[in-house]
Order: sequence, then C-alpha cells, then structure tokens
Amino acid sequence: GFTSKRRVRHAVAMKKCALIALAAAAGADAFSPAGVPSLRRGAPAATQLSMHAARDAKPGAAARLATGLAGGLATASLLLSPALDFVQHPLGPNDGGAVHAQGATSKKSTRGAPSKDANKDPESILRLSLPINEKNPIRQAQAALEMDMDKALKETRGEKWAKIAGLARKSANVMQKKEKDILKDVPVDRLDKAKALVTEITRGLADLGQTIETQKKEAVEAKKRRVLADIGELEQLMVQAFPYDVPEEFSNLPQLKGRAEVDVVLAKAGGEKFDVDGTVYDKLNLHIVLDGYSAPVTTGNLVDLIQKGFYNGMQIQRSDGFVVQTGDPSPDDPDAVHGYQEGGKERTVPLEILADEDKVPTWGVTLEDDGRPLSQPKLPFSVYGTLAMARVEDNPDSGSSQWFFLLFDPELVTAGRNLMDGRYSTFGYVTEGNRGLSNVGVGDVIESMKVVRGSENLVAPKK
Repeated sequence: GFTSKRRVRHAVAMKKCALIALAAAAGADAFSPAGVPSLRRGAPAATQLSMHAARDAKPGAAARLATGLAGGLATASLLLSPALDFVQHPLGPNDGGAVHAQGATSKKSTRGAPSKDANKDPESILRLSLPINEKNPIRQAQAALEMDMDKALKETRGEKWAKIAGLARKSANVMQKKEKDILKDVPVDRLDKAKALVTEITRGLADLGQTIETQKKEAVEAKKRRVLADIGELEQLMVQAFPYDVPEEFSNLPQLKGRAEVDVVLAKAGGEKFDVDGTVYDKLNLHIVLDGYSAPVTTGNLVDLIQKGFYNGMQIQRSDGFVVQTGDPSPDDPDAVHGYQEGGKERTVPLEILADEDKVPTWGVTLEDDGRPLSQPKLPFSVYGTLAMARVEDNPDSGSSQWFFLLFDPELVTAGRNLMDGRYSTFGYVTEGNRGLSNVGVGDVIESMKVVRGSENLVAPKK
C-alpha cells in the first residue's frame, strides 16, 4: 500500500497524466511553445479557446461538448504552461515595457469537488472564512440560505418552491429560537448593534418568505442576498480579536489586522467608454474587499500603498482575457525597479497563504512545497475577479506592488485541476462591478483607489 505522501504524489501524477492525455487528444500544436504565446501577445491559445467556446456555444449536446473540451484545454494549458521554457512566465511581475507585462502563473482551487459545487460567490467565501465560532447557530441560519437554498433554486422541478419555503422557515426558526446562543459570541460593546441586526435579519426572512410565494426566482435571490449581507455583518461583530500572531520577522511591514473595503475608479484610455454587457459607462466603479484575516501582510502592504496614493493615475499594464494587472511604477524601463521603493530599497512581501485546514497562514512557501498539493486556500481562485499578488516564479517572497485580478471563468476549469490555488497570495475579491473587468485594457487608468472602510485595522510597521 501507499504511504500518505506517496498517495499524494500518485494523485498529482495521475492528474497530470490525465490532463496531458487530454492535451494530446486536442492536438500537440495547442500546447507547444509556439502555440502558447508570451504575454506580449496575450493569453495562452488554449485559454483563449476556452473563453470563446463558452461564449459562442449554442445550446445542446454540441455546446456541452465544446464547453467541456474548452475547459479541459484551459486546464491542461494551466497545468502545462509552467513546464514550458518561456522568456516570460505567465503570472510574474512586469519587468519593464508595458506591452511586455508579465503576470502570474496559475493554480486554482476548490479541489476535490465538481466545479458545479465550487463556491463562486465572493461574499459567501468571505463570510465563511471569518474566524468565528463555527458552532454558533448563525452558521445554521446562513447554511440554509447560502448553500441549501442556492441548490434548490437551481432545480427545475416545480415542487422546488415548497423546499425553498421550508429553508426560509428553517433559517427564521434558528434566528428566533436561538437568539441568545447567537449573541453569546458578540462582545458586550457591540451587543446593541448585534441585536438590531438580529431584528433586521428576522424581518428580512419574513419578507423573503412572502417573496418565495410569488415563485419569482430573481426576486427571491435578491431578498436572500440582502438577508445574507446582514448575517455577514452580524458575524463580523463576533470576531473579538485578531486570531493569531504574525511572525516578528514581518513587523517591519504594514499589516491589516482585519478587513478593509476599497472603492476603485477606472477610466478608459483616450477618453473612450466602458462597454459592460452592452451598457456604456464613462467610468468603471469597483468595490473590493481585502481580507487581512487570510493575508495580513499582503493586504497591509496594499492598504498602505493605497493610502499613499501609489496607484492613483497608474495605468493597467496587462490585460489579456486571463488577468488584469497593475502596480509597476516603471513599466517602460526594463532597468528600473518594478516595485514600491522605500528608502531607496524595494519593499517586498512574502508569499502568504491560509489553507482551509489551518488557523495560521504559511509564509514563504507554496502549499505544494509544503507537502500539501491538494489543500485549498480559504480564498480560492474560484471567483471571477479574485485579487492576488504577482511575484517572480522562482522567488515566493518577491511580491511588492504588482497585483492582478483573475478573469478566468471558473465554470470552465474543473475544481482541483488548476495550478493557481496555493501558489499565489490571494487577498480579496471584487464584490461589485467585476463583470466590467472584461472590458479593461492595457493603458486604461486607475483614477483613484480609496479605502472606504477598515482603515483603522491597518497596523503601522515597527521602525
């Protein structure tokens, strides 16, 4: 029999063999170095194919086959890309020349479950990753709406509505009958606000029940989202203190001991307009949440730079349908330093990953190099608009000021069959405006980035 380590190595090897076989079936040219352009020409060919297949597919079996093949090609592309001898690695920092911008290679997560079960809701992931007592009844009320009701709403049978109504009642019963147990985890100085939220949640669940009677799916989902947002606010009140100590070696770096929310305003180069799903906008407004519980050093670095105005007026330096990347202060000078400098020296941050099974992040090592290639980060790359740090491929601690939004559609990549999760520091999500990222191009300008909530959680570095 295998030892546990041999089982892991065997599983990884089998996964690679299966995907290489898929690549061979698709045609060798798709995965040759010539078939996978450097970043100056855009995303890998297989990645581009996956996107076009999904968007252009017609209903029916042929479309399902095309989409499935596209997803497989994209997966194999992500798996094989790091082994190819490129001049530029797909997801590293830009090293000069805006049109030559580098990005970050790729490891995505939601490992072990079918992609249809992967959580693609950024707000849900952020709620579930809060460091609170998992036995608090609020998690029962949340699960009835967030997981069970989501699945029920996807059913096609007419009788699903009885199940959905029952789930709303289940959540309401938890809030009413277990209010005292729910509030036990809230600090005394926050109790009044917590009680008001419990009242609001209970009222919202009653409204949700009435909306369910109309059997209008979009209206039900909108009401459910509002209730879950209040549940998330209540859960944040339960976080009593930062849950772990960050190593002293990083005390010279700013740290975010909690969460922060940031508003981003983007403008098109040359005064053009953004076209988002057929609607035209003068500006693109994004709202992002930075999670210091999962990556305190990475987010602290970013919040500090945002407050310094570092990104205001900076251009987008890479946009290829796979990532949108920025953060290089000297994109046109190959000989310059391509990160934030402090006292004449580039400030760098370590690779920082909080795995699902851990209470404390790992620093300076990928999950694979840590002997856990199948582990999943608390903030996986399963969301369109995931934020992560760019870094040099062979140096996990080379992140500085460059970061990226991942645009790859998680629907096209089978969960656990990618190369991003556990390899790059994920630190937040776009919670509003993420669909507009598909229309962001090289040369577009970040007019402003502003911390609108959570700035008090930033801890200044020790001198």
